[in-house]
Amino acid sequence: MIESRAIYWDTNVFIMLREQSNAAHDLLWQILGAAQGKLTFSTSAMTFSELKVKPLQDRNLPLLQTYEDWASPSGRWMEILPISDPVLDMAALLRATRPGVKLPDAIHLASALQLRCDHFLSADMGLKDISDLHHPISGKLNIAPLTVLRPDEPTLSSLLASLA
Repeated sequence: MIESRAIYWDTNVFIMLREQSNAAHDLLWQILGAAQGKLTFSTSAMTFSELKVKPLQDRNLPLLQTYEDWASPSGRWMEILPISDPVLDMAALLRATRPGVKLPDAIHLASALQLRCDHFLSADMGLKDISDLHHPISGKLNIAPLTVLRPDEPTLSSLLASLA
């Protein structure tokens, strides 16, 4: 069972929630319903920029409107962290200490760490847990450990069970 209080959602989880139809999609909606008052969800403002690219290219106005609504203050059902200097500084450190992490992923991870999320939900298999982070000048940073979860059926079922 997964015990959590704050989960960061990567862009691919929003796509799964809105654009796919499978068991994981259904579980995500069930989790959203069961999580009220028990769990907080967070993401970066960058997520919505990433989400809007394909609907803009395809001129898929209903999908674009969904993402616009989710990002608007009146339609928010999760915390959205703006990209700030501290996020960018931490993203640079993550890229420097974790070879292969690209800037968008580093910004997502840094946002989750800034928000003190304990889990990071992502289908990106290249992302790994972060237990500590050391800056060459500042030393060990005061971060909460971040565990990466995959939005697969067993993981989402376990998360849903923990909310019951």
